[in-house]
Amino acid sequence: MTFTFRDMGPPLAYFLKRWFTFNMAFARKQLFLLLLALTLGLTGPRNVLAFLKIVDDRGQEVTLKEPAQRIVSLYGALTETVAALGKCENIVGVTAHETYPPCVRDKLKVGTHLRPNLEIILSLKPDLVLQGSVSRGGLLAVKELEAHGLKVAVFNAYTVEAVFATIERVGILLSRREAARTLVARMRRKCQELEARVARVKKRPRVFYEVSYPALLAAGQKHIVNDLITRAGGQNVIQVPKKFVRVAPELIIKLAPEVYIVQLGPMNKNPLPVAQRPFLKVIPAVAAGRVYYVDEFLFARPGPRIIKALEEMVRLLHPELP
Repeated sequence: MTFTFRDMGPPLAYFLKRWFTFNMAFARKQLFLLLLALTLGLTGPRNVLAFLKIVDDRGQEVTLKEPAQRIVSLYGALTETVAALGKCENIVGVTAHETYPPCVRDKLKVGTHLRPNLEIILSLKPDLVLQGSVSRGGLLAVKELEAHGLKVAVFNAYTVEAVFATIERVGILLSRREAARTLVARMRRKCQELEARVARVKKRPRVFYEVSYPALLAAGQKHIVNDLITRAGGQNVIQVPKKFVRVAPELIIKLAPEVYIVQLGPMNKNPLPVAQRPFLKVIPAVAAGRVYYVDEFLFARPGPRIIKALEEMVRLLHPELP
């Protein structure tokens, strides 16, 4: 036998039915709110932390509780990256020689990437310090900064692909993930266009890239310029797995570069013109008039302008291309 509300009589049945309906609706609402709270509790904070967590080029996890608001940049390429992501106003300190982009010219100077001024940096109360060197000196500076409780992210890009990865990771720390993806996508498209043009060339000229003079330093295989030369359809004559390689004039003569590129900037302020160096007069690059002078800040910085440097490298190595 089945019992229904009708068996209780009209008044009581009506009351109990209303009571039961109300409490079922209330229970459903409470259950929904409980499930929502559990969902947020399980996924909300975890997603926020994941969104602000990266692994830098030391292999170290760097996690921020909130997007970086006060940034000290110890490397020009990273300064440019932050600015390109629309956060120049959040930069509070840069290295001694920073003048680009224009928005950083009046920022407080904090020394160099190898010898940062700890007292000045601490006074700025940064929530993120960006370092662009994994050299012994650069990492010693990082240890000192971290010993004082500062968050430091270290990047060491020496290929174009690594530049893309750096931009995307910096974007995460600044909560500018989409801006970083958009920038990288635009850079990648231009890079592919340039490489498609170069794919048609048959000859790949031998290239020497001068980092400094008179104590001759060349760009090795772990310098960003090496990747630019390769992508632009050339061959770096220095086949040493280092960023900087000390070379003697005799070695340059033996390597016989067909293109000789001299960077001008802080590392190579006033080099003697190549044509005036007696020992280099015999190399093919000088004989063919293929000695070029380029901006160190453009070519040697693994940052957002690296595709512009690649475009210029293509023009220098293959002037015959349209």
